[in-house]
Order: sequence, then C-alpha cells, then structure tokens
Amino acid sequence: MTPSSGRRTALVASLLALPLALGACTPADVVAPPRAGAAELTDFGSCEELLDYFREHALERVGPWGLGTGSGWFGPDLAMEDSGAADSSVGGGDGAGAAVEGRDFSGTNNQEQGVEEPDVVQTDGDILVTTRGGRLVVVDVATRAEVGTLRLPGRDLGSDAELLLDRSSGEVLVLTREWPRQGVPRPTPDAADGLTSFPAFEATRTVVTLVDVSDPANPTAGGTLRLEGDYRSARMQDGTARVVMVTAPPGLAFVRPRTGSLVAEEEAEQVNREIIEASTLDDWLPHVQTVQGTRSDGTRLAVPCEDVARPPEFSGLTTMSVLTFDLAQDELEVTSAGGLVASGSTVYASTDRLVVATSPWEAWSVADASDASDAALPRGAGGAATTALHTFDLTDPASTDHVASGSVSGRLLNQFSLDEDQGTIRVATTTDGSGSTPSSSSLVVLAEEGDRLVEQGRVDGLGETEQIYAVRYLSADTAAVVTFRQTDPLYLLDTSDPTEPRVTGELKIPGYSAYLHPVGEDLLLGVGQDATDRGRTTGLQVSLFDISDPDAPTQVAKQTWADHRSGAEHDHRAFTWWPRTGQLFLPAEAWTETSQWTGVVSAGVDVDSQGLAQGPRLQLGGDRAPNWDHARRTLVIDDHLWILGESTLHVADLATLEPLGTVDL
Repeated sequence: MTPSSGRRTALVASLLALPLALGACTPADVVAPPRAGAAELTDFGSCEELLDYFREHALERVGPWGLGTGSGWFGPDLAMEDSGAADSSVGGGDGAGAAVEGRDFSGTNNQEQGVEEPDVVQTDGDILVTTRGGRLVVVDVATRAEVGTLRLPGRDLGSDAELLLDRSSGEVLVLTREWPRQGVPRPTPDAADGLTSFPAFEATRTVVTLVDVSDPANPTAGGTLRLEGDYRSARMQDGTARVVMVTAPPGLAFVRPRTGSLVAEEEAEQVNREIIEASTLDDWLPHVQTVQGTRSDGTRLAVPCEDVARPPEFSGLTTMSVLTFDLAQDELEVTSAGGLVASGSTVYASTDRLVVATSPWEAWSVADASDASDAALPRGAGGAATTALHTFDLTDPASTDHVASGSVSGRLLNQFSLDEDQGTIRVATTTDGSGSTPSSSSLVVLAEEGDRLVEQGRVDGLGETEQIYAVRYLSADTAAVVTFRQTDPLYLLDTSDPTEPRVTGELKIPGYSAYLHPVGEDLLLGVGQDATDRGRTTGLQVSLFDISDPDAPTQVAKQTWADHRSGAEHDHRAFTWWPRTGQLFLPAEAWTETSQWTGVVSAGVDVDSQGLAQGPRLQLGGDRAPNWDHARRTLVIDDHLWILGESTLHVADLATLEPLGTVDL
C-alpha cells in the first residue's frame, strides 16, 4: 500500500454513523433478500480520473437549475449522526488519587468500551466542560462554579458544539458548526454570457479547535481549523481522534433560466454543462483553513486528491472525508486525511475495526425532480437498497488500513445495527417492501476472507410488515432486535454458529423499545414508548426484560410516564445508567393540552429481585413557558446528579433529586 492510500484509508475508516430506518421481515412465503456479495472500495488511478468521475456523473444529472431539484443553491438533505451506546459504567482514570469513570463519575454512554464518542458535555470527575454562545465553559465540580472560559475562534458559531475530552492529557477537541448564511445567496453576474449565477449549494462550515483545560481557570486554544462541509461524527481511542465530514461540491455556481420558456431552459442547461466541463478539483473537494485570531489563512485541500476513493456503486457527488488528530500534540494538526465520493454513511467502531457502511440509495437527489431514476430517489422512496460495508484495521494508531469489503441487501437503523469481533461482522438490515411483497428484516453474519467480506449465515423474517426500532448485540453469541408497528416483538438470536444464526425466542408486548441497554448478566432495559393494541403511542416506557432463557424472554417489569418522551429514545447519550446505586436517569418532557413539563425522570432497578420502580422526578424551569429549561444530559459525579440544561447546569441530590444549586452558563 502506498503512503497516500494508507492516509486515505485512515480517514475513510472513521466515517460517521448516520441513522437509517429499518423495516420488518417476512415469513417463509416471502422471498428472502439475496446473499451478501463482494464490493470493492477502490482508489482512483489519478487525480485526473477523479475529476473525470465528478464531471461524468454531474453531466448526467445537470439541468437548467444546476444539480438538484430546481432549488439551485440548496444542498443535500443529509441526516445527522446518531452516536453509539453502551454501559457508561466502564472507563478509565489514572493513579490512585484520580477520579475513576464508573466509580466516581459517569461518562459518555459509548457504544463500545474503549471507543470514546463526542457529546455536548464532558467530565473527568473534577471539572465539567461544555459550550455556550460560542464559548468553552469550564465548571469546577467541588465549588459548583464557572472557573474558566474561552471564546472559541470562528464566525457565528452554533451553540451545539460536541466535545471529545482526553482525560490523560487534559485536551478537549471542540467540534462546532458555523451558522449557515441566511436567506437567498447573492447572485453573481457572469460577464461572459450575461446570465446570473448562483452558488450550487448552501455553504456549510465546521470549526475544529483544540483546547488545553489542564489548568481549568485558564483554558488555552492550541489551534483552530475551519473546514468546508458539515461535521457528522467523531471517534477517539487513546487520544487519537478521527473526525468525519460530508461536503457538497463547494466551488460550483450555476445559472438559471432567464424566463419560463423552453428556450431559456435549454440555454441555461447548456451553460451549466459548460461550467461542469470547465470545473477543477477545487470545485469538488473540501478545503481546510487555519484560523489565527480573527483571521483565516492557509487555505488548502482538506483531502489530497490521491487519497480519495470511490464505493462500488455511485453514491452521490458529495465527499465524505475523515481527518485524524492527535490530541497529545500542543498544536492542532491533521495527521492524516482521506475521502470517499459518497453522500451518506453509517460508522461503527470496535477497538480493532472500524466498519463503514455506504448506500447508493442514500445519495442526495442530483437530478431534476422529474427524473425517476434510482439515483434521484430520496431515502425510502423505492428501489432496491444495497449497503456496502468496508472494514478498516484500528490496531495501529498510526494508520488505518482497509481490510475487506462486502455488501448486503437492505439498509441499517444506525450504528447499533453493526458489530465486529475478531473479523466477524454482524449486521441487521431491512429490505423495503414493494408491491405485494412486505418489508423484510434480516441479521447477516459476514467474515473477513482476504480482502472480501463473505456471508457466513443469515436469519430472515423478523417482524413482518414492521420496522426495526432497536438493535443490541449483547455478546459474541447473542443479539436482540426490536420491531414495531402495533406491538413490540423482542427477538433474541443465537449467533454462536455464524453459519447458522437462528431466532431462539420472541416476545410480543404493546409498545416498543427504541434503545436497549444490558444491566446485569441476564437483564435488559428497554426505553421507548407504551402503546395501545392498535399501535398508538401513549407515553414514555421503561421495560425490564429477563433474557436468562433465550427461548422465552419475558418482560418482568415496566414503568410508564403518560404523555412523556425522552431524548434517550433517539440519542443514546441522553441515557444514564448508574449501576452502583441501580438508578436510571432520563431527560424527559411532557406535553398535554393544558400543561407542559420538562426535567428528569428516574427509575430504580433491583437486579437481584428483577424489580423496577419509578423514582423521584426533577422539574427544570418551573412553569415559565415558553422560557422553561430543557434537560439535555445527566451526569453522576459522586453523590450528585448534574443536569445540563439549555443555559444552565443543575445540581441535585443523587438519591432524592432535591435541587442543590445551579450554574448559569
């Protein structure tokens, strides 16, 4: 492998995780999806070949209004990433005097132990770090006071920055977006033909800043980079962070018809074709810019053209790129970069492998709205969905080499649909129904054989006509899958023999679980919605399942909060399980015709007796609607529960949730 291809795979390897809806499976009379097949993630032979690829596919889709459905300057509709989920009780801590994650404080609810995911608040047990109004804020836990603040470089930063905290070095990687330009972009006269050109896509910017918080009272920026594109996700292992970006072609500007006549449309389309033919790689690939104070300079390509690869099937004209950073360095620097010409992806990471899923049906519509080709169809609009899977080796922190590729029919729910162990991949997919054929969900087992992912076995027919709402791999031998339409089938699957995975047990109950979390050896918590027998949701539900008998899972207890919903239903990072006291904490809100409530609900779980009881609730902001506060995250530190609101940090007694104080941010 050449050095450039190694850098390319290192970045492509960390690609984000984006949520995809899953459908249900069919009985034996429904034709099963085709077997998984080989797929190749290949380099372009040269930068010229990469440019030809962009031009060729763009020329097939360009029209009088440029690329898109006639909105001209609007970019692709790309979903935000859903991050991972796992037991927040695991974690590190150095030295006898250091606070230990899982013993003294709860950290981010990561999907896999040892693979850190970004979140809007981070802690090491002594300080909390978050952002507010373009500032990094450091709060001292002992004094419950803001002790340090830093104005983050960048222009018009959004408030929802995500953070990765390297507790060993005291460095924080801050990932935030600049607010997009408001209103209609200003047209630019083209003197050559007298037509007016418009930016092809709305500009999106991501700002990455490295901040040293080892001295909490004096947080110091170690460098800032401004990137073209939208930040999607990041992962970190042992201080090495990989940041995933998705960028629409940044340098293209197209013309629009002068009038509503066919002649005007033909004239505009011809000019747009000439624009594509004259385009350069600078028009297609993302750039990075170094920020120094209030000025930016040093603009360059974020991903060298020789480090960009292509999936086996056309997946749009956006560039998905991965930038790698070493948080142990004093200055922020991209240590490697790579890209993939694709518009959407799901990423899962174990400690050894990163699995990147790309789907051509995810491609944003780059054809006119009247174009009924598969490439122009939005997600879920029809056509056979195929997901390509690419595995990368993460065992060497200095590189991330591509190992193997394959493909499966169907689409993924989110990163929880994927699992890897010693080169064996388990993936839960749904193939959408068409005509008289209902949707079908499957669990497929693949293995790395040379440079290919080869199917070993599969299970089809999970939840006919339903959609998968949750997936959790509980061990190397056991998987749990939840589907829902009117009732909630919880399936347990035995994958101990990868050539013959099988369903061992099924439980049907009203409602559904949108997130599954193991508690103890044979117990599983489910967070979702209760529902009537006809499938109408009625409020937040927490279920406790006994899975000790894989042939007969049972719901041993449940608690419901009528008319409530929780952010943990769609973002696992809002879920806090504190095994030391057997407490579960969920940010929640309730809306009725006469009242509204926001705060934190809790439940107590007795693992020994399999008991589940509602605990105290904490209301935030009183009844000051519409200015009431929203609970976003909960963190346990010693005997206190910290709640991140919209503009405050709240502190409460862990046992009673009695308020103890607030910190205004």
